[in-house]
Amino acid sequence: MLDARYQLNKYINIMTTQELQISRNGQYYVSGDVTFTAAQQVAYLVVNEAAVFANLTDQADVDLIAQSNISGASLSAGVIIAPKGGSFIKRVNMTSGSVIAVFA
Repeated sequence: MLDARYQLNKYINIMTTQELQISRNGQYYVSGDVTFTAAQQVAYLVVNEAAVFANLTDQADVDLIAQSNISGASLSAGVIIAPKGGSFIKRVNMTSGSVIAVFA
Protein backbone atom coordinates (compact mmCIF):
# COMPACT_ATOMS: atom_id res chain seq x y z
CA MET A 1 0.00 0.00 0.00
CA LEU A 2 1.30 3.44 -0.92
CA ASP A 3 2.12 5.96 1.73
CA ALA A 4 -0.83 8.37 2.22
CA ARG A 5 1.45 11.41 1.78
CA TYR A 6 2.57 10.15 -1.65
CA GLN A 7 -1.01 9.60 -2.77
CA LEU A 8 -2.05 13.10 -1.65
CA ASN A 9 0.90 14.78 -3.42
CA LYS A 10 0.24 12.76 -6.57
CA TYR A 11 -3.22 14.34 -6.94
CA ILE A 12 -2.47 17.83 -5.64
CA ASN A 13 0.22 18.46 -8.26
CA ILE A 14 -1.98 17.63 -11.26
CA MET A 15 -3.33 20.69 -13.09
CA THR A 16 -5.59 20.85 -16.10
CA THR A 17 -4.27 22.52 -19.24
CA GLN A 18 -6.63 25.43 -18.60
CA GLU A 19 -5.43 25.88 -15.01
CA LEU A 20 -1.81 25.73 -16.13
CA GLN A 21 -2.36 28.34 -18.86
CA ILE A 22 -4.16 30.70 -16.47
CA SER A 23 -1.46 30.32 -13.83
CA ARG A 24 1.27 31.16 -16.35
CA ASN A 25 -0.33 33.84 -18.51
CA GLY A 26 -3.19 35.34 -16.53
CA GLN A 27 -6.79 36.21 -17.20
CA TYR A 28 -9.08 39.24 -17.39
CA TYR A 29 -12.70 39.60 -16.20
CA VAL A 30 -15.08 41.05 -18.81
CA SER A 31 -18.68 42.12 -18.21
CA GLY A 32 -19.18 44.84 -20.82
CA ASP A 33 -17.24 46.01 -23.87
CA VAL A 34 -13.49 45.44 -24.14
CA THR A 35 -11.08 45.54 -27.08
CA PHE A 36 -7.85 43.57 -26.69
CA THR A 37 -4.68 44.29 -28.66
CA ALA A 38 -2.90 41.65 -30.73
CA ALA A 39 -0.05 41.77 -28.20
CA GLN A 40 -2.39 40.72 -25.37
CA GLN A 41 -3.13 37.41 -27.13
CA VAL A 42 -6.50 36.36 -25.72
CA ALA A 43 -6.70 32.68 -26.66
CA TYR A 44 -10.22 31.91 -25.43
CA LEU A 45 -13.09 32.95 -23.19
CA VAL A 46 -14.70 30.99 -20.37
CA VAL A 47 -18.26 32.01 -19.53
CA ASN A 48 -18.38 33.02 -15.88
CA GLU A 49 -22.13 33.70 -15.60
CA ALA A 50 -24.83 33.24 -18.26
CA ALA A 51 -23.67 35.41 -21.17
CA VAL A 52 -25.13 36.93 -24.32
CA PHE A 53 -22.79 38.59 -26.82
CA ALA A 54 -23.55 41.65 -28.95
CA ASN A 55 -20.17 41.61 -30.69
CA LEU A 56 -17.30 39.11 -30.62
CA THR A 57 -14.42 39.25 -33.11
CA ASP A 58 -10.92 37.89 -33.58
CA GLN A 59 -7.86 40.00 -34.47
CA ALA A 60 -8.74 39.72 -38.20
CA ASP A 61 -12.26 41.05 -37.39
CA VAL A 62 -13.91 37.68 -38.13
CA ASP A 63 -17.36 37.55 -36.51
CA LEU A 64 -17.04 34.80 -33.89
CA ILE A 65 -20.75 34.96 -33.09
CA ALA A 66 -21.57 33.82 -36.63
CA GLN A 67 -18.61 31.43 -36.76
CA SER A 68 -19.74 29.72 -33.55
CA ASN A 69 -23.49 29.94 -34.30
CA ILE A 70 -24.26 31.64 -30.97
CA SER A 71 -26.31 34.62 -32.18
CA GLY A 72 -28.85 35.52 -29.49
CA ALA A 73 -27.94 32.48 -27.40
CA SER A 74 -27.48 32.68 -23.65
CA LEU A 75 -24.37 30.63 -22.92
CA SER A 76 -24.14 28.84 -19.58
CA ALA A 77 -21.29 29.17 -17.11
CA GLY A 78 -18.34 27.01 -18.07
CA VAL A 79 -18.77 27.24 -21.85
CA ILE A 80 -15.47 27.89 -23.65
CA ILE A 81 -15.36 30.04 -26.79
CA ALA A 82 -12.29 30.17 -29.03
CA PRO A 83 -11.66 31.35 -32.58
CA LYS A 84 -10.73 28.83 -35.28
CA GLY A 85 -7.18 28.35 -36.46
CA GLY A 86 -5.36 29.63 -33.40
CA SER A 87 -6.39 33.26 -33.91
CA PHE A 88 -6.69 35.56 -30.90
CA ILE A 89 -9.80 37.36 -29.66
CA LYS A 90 -10.01 41.11 -30.26
CA ARG A 91 -13.38 42.50 -29.19
CA VAL A 92 -15.78 41.25 -26.56
CA ASN A 93 -19.06 43.14 -26.22
CA MET A 94 -21.67 41.58 -23.96
CA THR A 95 -25.30 42.47 -23.39
CA SER A 96 -25.45 40.35 -20.22
CA GLY A 97 -23.32 38.08 -18.08
CA SER A 98 -19.56 37.87 -17.79
CA VAL A 99 -16.58 35.92 -19.11
CA ILE A 100 -12.97 35.33 -18.19
CA ALA A 101 -10.56 36.13 -21.03
CA VAL A 102 -7.58 33.75 -20.86
CA PHE A 103 -4.25 34.94 -22.27
CA ALA A 104 -2.14 32.62 -24.45
